[in-house]
Amino acid sequence: MAHDQLGLISGHACAARRLADALLRSMGNTQVTLRLANPSSGDTSSQLGLEAPAAQDVQVSPAAVKSLEPLEDGTRRIEVILSITALQPIAKVYQVEDIAAWLRTFEGVVWHGNLMRIAKVTVDKFLGADCLFHLTATE
Repeated sequence: MAHDQLGLISGHACAARRLADALLRSMGNTQVTLRLANPSSGDTSSQLGLEAPAAQDVQVSPAAVKSLEPLEDGTRRIEVILSITALQPIAKVYQVEDIAAWLRTFEGVVWHGNLMRIAKVTVDKFLGADCLFHLTATE
Protein backbone atom coordinates (compact mmCIF):
# COMPACT_ATOMS: atom_id res chain seq x y z
CA MET A 1 0.00 0.00 0.00
CA ALA A 2 1.15 3.51 -0.74
CA HIS A 3 2.04 5.69 2.22
CA ASP A 4 2.28 9.47 2.21
CA GLN A 5 5.09 11.37 3.93
CA LEU A 6 3.30 11.25 7.31
CA GLY A 7 2.98 7.50 7.18
CA LEU A 8 -0.78 7.55 6.54
CA ILE A 9 -2.39 5.18 4.10
CA SER A 10 -3.83 6.99 1.09
CA GLY A 11 -7.62 7.00 0.94
CA HIS A 12 -8.10 7.59 4.66
CA ALA A 13 -9.40 11.11 3.99
CA CYS A 14 -12.26 9.59 1.99
CA ALA A 15 -13.04 7.22 4.84
CA ALA A 16 -12.98 10.09 7.34
CA ARG A 17 -15.43 12.07 5.20
CA ARG A 18 -17.76 9.08 4.97
CA LEU A 19 -17.58 8.71 8.74
CA ALA A 20 -18.48 12.41 9.13
CA ASP A 21 -21.51 11.95 6.84
CA ALA A 22 -22.62 8.88 8.79
CA LEU A 23 -22.28 10.81 12.04
CA LEU A 24 -24.50 13.63 10.74
CA ARG A 25 -27.10 11.18 9.44
CA SER A 26 -27.17 9.42 12.80
CA MET A 27 -27.85 12.77 14.49
CA GLY A 28 -31.14 13.18 12.63
CA ASN A 29 -30.15 13.80 9.01
CA THR A 30 -31.47 17.37 9.14
CA GLN A 31 -31.62 19.69 6.15
CA VAL A 32 -30.72 23.35 6.65
CA THR A 33 -31.15 26.38 4.45
CA LEU A 34 -28.25 28.76 3.94
CA ARG A 35 -29.02 32.18 2.46
CA LEU A 36 -26.46 33.37 -0.05
CA ALA A 37 -26.49 37.05 -1.01
CA ASN A 38 -26.26 37.54 -4.74
CA PRO A 39 -23.86 40.29 -5.77
CA SER A 40 -25.34 43.62 -6.85
CA SER A 41 -26.51 43.61 -10.44
CA GLY A 42 -24.88 46.98 -10.97
CA ASP A 43 -28.05 48.92 -11.73
CA THR A 44 -28.69 52.25 -10.03
CA SER A 45 -31.64 51.08 -7.89
CA SER A 46 -29.71 48.26 -6.24
CA GLN A 47 -26.61 50.38 -5.74
CA LEU A 48 -28.61 53.15 -4.02
CA GLY A 49 -30.42 50.69 -1.77
CA LEU A 50 -33.81 51.35 -3.37
CA GLU A 51 -34.25 47.63 -4.01
CA ALA A 52 -33.52 44.87 -1.54
CA PRO A 53 -30.52 42.84 -2.64
CA ALA A 54 -31.40 39.50 -4.18
CA ALA A 55 -30.62 36.38 -2.21
CA GLN A 56 -30.63 32.70 -2.97
CA ASP A 57 -31.52 29.94 -0.53
CA VAL A 58 -29.36 26.83 -0.70
CA GLN A 59 -30.52 23.55 0.87
CA VAL A 60 -27.78 21.49 2.54
CA SER A 61 -28.09 17.96 3.88
CA PRO A 62 -26.90 16.06 5.90
CA ALA A 63 -26.62 18.52 8.75
CA ALA A 64 -26.97 18.62 12.50
CA VAL A 65 -28.32 21.59 14.46
CA LYS A 66 -28.05 22.11 18.18
CA SER A 67 -29.09 24.97 20.43
CA LEU A 68 -26.35 26.79 22.30
CA GLU A 69 -26.55 28.82 25.47
CA PRO A 70 -28.03 32.27 24.70
CA LEU A 71 -25.82 35.33 24.91
CA GLU A 72 -26.01 37.54 28.00
CA ASP A 73 -28.59 39.77 26.29
CA GLY A 74 -30.82 36.73 25.59
CA THR A 75 -29.93 36.41 21.90
CA ARG A 76 -30.55 32.85 20.68
CA ARG A 77 -27.64 30.90 19.21
CA ILE A 78 -27.39 27.66 17.27
CA GLU A 79 -24.56 25.53 15.96
CA VAL A 80 -24.97 23.99 12.51
CA ILE A 81 -22.64 21.15 11.52
CA LEU A 82 -22.25 20.48 7.80
CA SER A 83 -20.32 17.87 5.87
CA ILE A 84 -17.73 18.67 3.23
CA THR A 85 -19.40 16.16 0.91
CA ALA A 86 -22.66 18.14 1.11
CA LEU A 87 -20.93 21.49 0.55
CA GLN A 88 -18.46 20.56 -2.22
CA PRO A 89 -21.03 20.15 -5.04
CA ILE A 90 -22.63 23.49 -4.15
CA ALA A 91 -19.26 25.25 -3.93
CA LYS A 92 -18.29 23.80 -7.30
CA VAL A 93 -21.36 25.42 -8.93
CA TYR A 94 -20.17 28.80 -7.59
CA GLN A 95 -16.53 28.03 -8.47
CA VAL A 96 -15.46 28.30 -4.82
CA GLU A 97 -12.29 26.67 -3.51
CA ASP A 98 -12.12 28.02 0.07
CA ILE A 99 -15.42 26.80 1.50
CA ALA A 100 -14.84 28.16 5.03
CA ALA A 101 -14.22 31.69 3.73
CA TRP A 102 -17.21 31.38 1.39
CA LEU A 103 -19.52 30.36 4.26
CA ARG A 104 -18.55 33.57 6.08
CA THR A 105 -20.02 35.60 3.18
CA PHE A 106 -23.50 34.06 3.50
CA GLU A 107 -26.33 36.19 4.91
CA GLY A 108 -27.06 33.44 7.38
CA VAL A 109 -28.91 30.25 8.25
CA VAL A 110 -32.70 30.13 7.88
CA TRP A 111 -33.91 28.15 10.89
CA HIS A 112 -37.59 27.85 11.83
CA GLY A 113 -38.41 30.80 9.60
CA ASN A 114 -35.79 33.10 11.17
CA LEU A 115 -32.62 34.31 9.49
CA MET A 116 -29.75 33.77 11.91
CA ARG A 117 -26.46 35.51 11.07
CA ILE A 118 -23.33 33.37 10.83
CA ALA A 119 -20.99 34.63 13.55
CA LYS A 120 -18.24 32.01 13.30
CA VAL A 121 -17.09 29.21 11.02
CA THR A 122 -14.69 26.51 12.17
CA VAL A 123 -13.45 23.42 10.33
CA ASP A 124 -12.77 19.94 11.69
CA LYS A 125 -9.96 18.19 9.85
CA PHE A 126 -9.41 14.47 10.01
CA LEU A 127 -6.20 13.03 8.62
CA GLY A 128 -5.43 16.41 7.05
CA ALA A 129 -8.71 16.71 5.13
CA ASP A 130 -11.60 19.10 5.78
CA CYS A 131 -14.55 16.98 6.96
CA LEU A 132 -16.98 19.01 9.06
CA PHE A 133 -17.85 22.71 9.12
CA HIS A 134 -19.30 24.21 12.31
CA LEU A 135 -21.35 27.40 11.87
CA THR A 136 -22.30 29.39 14.95
CA ALA A 137 -25.33 31.52 14.12
CA THR A 138 -27.17 34.15 16.18
CA GLU A 139 -30.52 35.91 15.86
